[in-house]
Amino acid sequence: MRIKDKVAVVTGGASGIGLGLCGRFARDGGQVVMSDLKQEACDREAAPIGAFPVAADVGREEDIANLVQATIDRFGRIDLFVSNAGIAIDGGLDTTTEQWQKIINVNLMSEIFAAKHAVPHMLRQGSGYLLNVASAAGLLVIFDTVSYTVTKHAAIGFTEWLAATYKDQGIGVSVLCPAAVRTPILEGKGDTPEGRDAITTDELSDMVIAGLDKERFMISTHPWVLEKFALKARDYDEYIADLSAARAAAAKG
Repeated sequence: MRIKDKVAVVTGGASGIGLGLCGRFARDGGQVVMSDLKQEACDREAAPIGAFPVAADVGREEDIANLVQATIDRFGRIDLFVSNAGIAIDGGLDTTTEQWQKIINVNLMSEIFAAKHAVPHMLRQGSGYLLNVASAAGLLVIFDTVSYTVTKHAAIGFTEWLAATYKDQGIGVSVLCPAAVRTPILEGKGDTPEGRDAITTDELSDMVIAGLDKERFMISTHPWVLEKFALKARDYDEYIADLSAARAAAAKG
């Protein structure tokens, strides 16, 4: 799909990847609905690009329902819904039940809520597109945050289901699986392998635009991620051994 003259909703839009996408969509001629947790942040960041600011806690279904309806009320349609908002919580088996529920709500249920409330409108208008932002962690593993790894894997699984279910009904579906991106999360990691490998939000936005234009399901940012994913598909035991070796090397510093 092309963004020009399209109505695009972006959650987590007031910072990082979301802000980069909002700016790019606006420059490409789209009507942007910027959503984030705080209305003040939405208002501040939306004004320079002429976006429509709508605050929402994406982990609450009623907030997503309101975001969808506010967009319909303002523009009469939704052409693209980008479920970008997400959080990370460090920890392994010590992750509390409350932390699990919080990250499941934000990283997974928000995408389910968005599809539940946006897809019926898209079906009625005869077109639409869902872009779910997952992570390279949804294809591979991040050792220091099991909850992030698990929820991003689940997000990819849900997005696969959406694509298989609605592709022949006029609704496009893509999943964005970035590795390191230069956002506030990477502050202080410039001299680490992760920091040196990071791309800018402008570079990521270019990749998203190209992926949407070709309606590719998987939009990946770093070739090494798909290489490791291919190993996983080809030989799971070798993949697990490779993960274990990487973890051991990281532990040694």
